[in-house]
Amino acid sequence: MKQSGRKRDFVRERAAVIERCVVFTYLFCMLGILPLYYREQYYQIGNAKFDFFWNVSLCFIGISFILILVKRKQSVGESGMSFLEKLSALDFAVFIYVLCVLLSYAFSDYKEFGLKGSAGWEMGLCSQLFFVAIYFILSRQKIWSKYILGIHLVVSTIVFILGILHRFDIDPLGMYVGLELYQKVEFLSTIGQATWFSSYVCTVFAVGVSVFYISNHRRIRIFMGLYTIISFGILVTQNSDSAFAAIGGVLLLLGFYSLSEIEKWCRFWQIMCLMWGTFGGMGILQKIFDERMIPLDKLSIFFSQSVITWMAFFISLGMLFYYTKQKNRKETVNEVMKITKAAYKIFLLLVAATVIGIVIFIYLNTKGYLLEWFGYQNMNQYLLFDYHWGSNRGSTWMVCWQGFVSLPWFQKLFGVGPDCLSAYLYSVPDTSDFLHQLWGEMLVTNAHNEYLNSLLCYGIVGFISWLAVLIGGIRYFYGKAKENPFFIAFALCIMGYACHNIFCYQQVCCTPFLFIALGVGESLTKSENFNTIK
Repeated sequence: MKQSGRKRDFVRERAAVIERCVVFTYLFCMLGILPLYYREQYYQIGNAKFDFFWNVSLCFIGISFILILVKRKQSVGESGMSFLEKLSALDFAVFIYVLCVLLSYAFSDYKEFGLKGSAGWEMGLCSQLFFVAIYFILSRQKIWSKYILGIHLVVSTIVFILGILHRFDIDPLGMYVGLELYQKVEFLSTIGQATWFSSYVCTVFAVGVSVFYISNHRRIRIFMGLYTIISFGILVTQNSDSAFAAIGGVLLLLGFYSLSEIEKWCRFWQIMCLMWGTFGGMGILQKIFDERMIPLDKLSIFFSQSVITWMAFFISLGMLFYYTKQKNRKETVNEVMKITKAAYKIFLLLVAATVIGIVIFIYLNTKGYLLEWFGYQNMNQYLLFDYHWGSNRGSTWMVCWQGFVSLPWFQKLFGVGPDCLSAYLYSVPDTSDFLHQLWGEMLVTNAHNEYLNSLLCYGIVGFISWLAVLIGGIRYFYGKAKENPFFIAFALCIMGYACHNIFCYQQVCCTPFLFIALGVGESLTKSENFNTIK
């Protein structure tokens, strides 16, 4: 019996070692290889990356499942936590989400289509099951490694630098060979289409910024300060307006978190100085190398070349100087931070009121009420919601909303099926004719708004469950950050993804990284000996 017990222990220990190696290899492939991987330049780069993700994830999930069967443990052991342990709030949210996806597929009229999803995106049932499996496997492992963090930071830096070089028509990898100028506007770095690239950047850049924010090590702060500068440099030049929504959401959350200590508040203003200074610095480079610069949209030019950017930089510098000075006055620091907290909460209310006000203004302007009541109509592309609003997102949003409204109540609850948006819309004759008139032979495969897309594909219950994953994930890691500040990185990653995808969608260059962040973050909450960056 003792010999048999030793043999079982030996098998479990070997399985645990293999499992950790498998996890490390998978994270290396996803964080270190996928962002750089491409075939034939930008031709079918999305398919190439998805094939890589699919094959690597299939091997990872398959091997992990075999190892789980080998271990057959129901409690915490050498290799991590049992799958049968009590679910955390985040575990429960992800579990409910995948249950809603399964129900959506089960009740779908487009099962064959929904299994893999729309061609080019492949965000159907299989991908959703992969995402959730990746989350639960990673969340049950002891996977904290500074090597993995380092790989991610190095590779994302390379991707960001290549993007900046491409915006000045410098092409070290020969990715632009044979491309016209209009194609160079649409594609950059080793990610591909500009929207996909901004999705990747907005999902992952907060990790490096967070390391800069929390570290007390001088050398780490210098390197992460450079990373932060490079991140903001590409964010202001990547040419997708969606990224600015992500930046706003990330900074608002980080600012709120920073109110707990004056040291954190000072570091928040350091980041603000780096951001505005980098924005302005990129604008200077754009003017110096004007003949090389790839044309950018108005919002990117505004944030890089506007005098308001430099005003914001000097205001941030003044705030940093003021609070750094106050930090040394221990007798008044509590009073200063009390006033600051009140002022910041008022600022957040003003931001919320402004957003609501802009939405109301767009509605009144679009419906013609401003013209009817006051003889005024604003034709600005951002303030008139027509078919061409937001790079033609207006048309897809309208069509998708009408598609949802026209669904029977049962389908409103569970949707038309995973990634079945195009299958449904093109099955309705009137909608199909309208889309063909608007887009020609190009198929509308998603709403370019992840929340509207989930509402139509997964129904009301699926939409609520996905919101629970995102909002619950932010709250979950924000709460954990009060115990260990490194967890703020995961909250900021989710916030960046959630804000960016108001105008974007699930795809292989961002959604796998979101679930990796969720899984790694959940794993670290269970690690008793987790030491963060100092």
